[in-house]
Amino acid sequence: MGLYRDLLKRIDELSYGFPKSVVGADILLIKKIFSEEDARDFLLMKKRYQTAAQYAEANGFTAEVALQKLERMANRGLIFRRRRPEGDEYGTFPFVMGFLEWQGARSGSGKSWLYYTSLYMATSTWGKRMTQTRPFYRTLPQHPEMVEGSVIRSYDNVEALLDKHHRFAVGHCVCRMMNRMMPGNKCTHPIETCIETDDYATFFIETGIGREITKEEALAILREGEKDGRIIQATNSQEGENFCSCCGCGCGMLKMRSMFPGPANALWSNHYCEIDYDACISCGRCVKRCPFHYIKKDKKTGRVVIDQEKCLGCGLCVSTCPKKAMTLRQKSEDKLYTPPETYDDAMEIWEAETKKDYNKFR
Repeated sequence: MGLYRDLLKRIDELSYGFPKSVVGADILLIKKIFSEEDARDFLLMKKRYQTAAQYAEANGFTAEVALQKLERMANRGLIFRRRRPEGDEYGTFPFVMGFLEWQGARSGSGKSWLYYTSLYMATSTWGKRMTQTRPFYRTLPQHPEMVEGSVIRSYDNVEALLDKHHRFAVGHCVCRMMNRMMPGNKCTHPIETCIETDDYATFFIETGIGREITKEEALAILREGEKDGRIIQATNSQEGENFCSCCGCGCGMLKMRSMFPGPANALWSNHYCEIDYDACISCGRCVKRCPFHYIKKDKKTGRVVIDQEKCLGCGLCVSTCPKKAMTLRQKSEDKLYTPPETYDDAMEIWEAETKKDYNKFR
């Protein structure tokens, strides 16, 4: 048990961390994913990224043994591998986005870990941690041209973000996979919606987590969600290394955003929707359209109102309004959020903020 306790402590140091479950679901989940050999070899990785040669030198292995250990963990979706001309690099990644998603549809991974993941999420403060700092995802408008009165930032433009990348893959949405196991679940949205780019795409393809697609197919998957009430979300970075097409009935991240209000909520989107009441006929289509119930009808006046504090600026209501009374706008300059340049940068910030005030995130 000591080995897994050490592993839990190490994972708790990564990104948002891995807080303790009050019913022990944290260790049950980790034991489902990591073998004892995996746990020992993972704990020997002291840096974010290292080559097999560096791992061998640090731990007294031969180069061949070091490579075998790192490749085994990478192919099991426990650590990340990125190809480099000077030597492949292997990285320790957090619970999310990391080894949780990398179980996905990988051949032979089984599904029992999904149950333990759900139990862990329900019995730990992981969701609260996620809302106390910068958000994991950012919501992007369905179409850049929806935003009126300002020039949309390139990191808020799904088309501009996709244009930055050269290779694409799509894998299964772990949130929906978990929801499909729950009694009474009514989510019928597609499972295969998590899109990875470049190094992440290569990793998904090589390990069997996902399949290769084109940039055009990636955009089509994201845009398809407009028909059935899904929104576009991108990694909290200017590079936008991964994207998902998220729904109110399946997205764990957005459910936690509602359950645990925190500073992260204000940084989730640089846009908001407003209503032109001169044009609005209070038909209620936008009320039904908003997947998170942030738009409601006032019971006394019958007018449609938007919870501006929670609005994600996705644009779903804009595209469905028959009178074009809904408008998507960019927030004022003093409220605009500039995300970290890369996902690696975001992880360093999350780790620093969590470490600085650990008790706040417990």
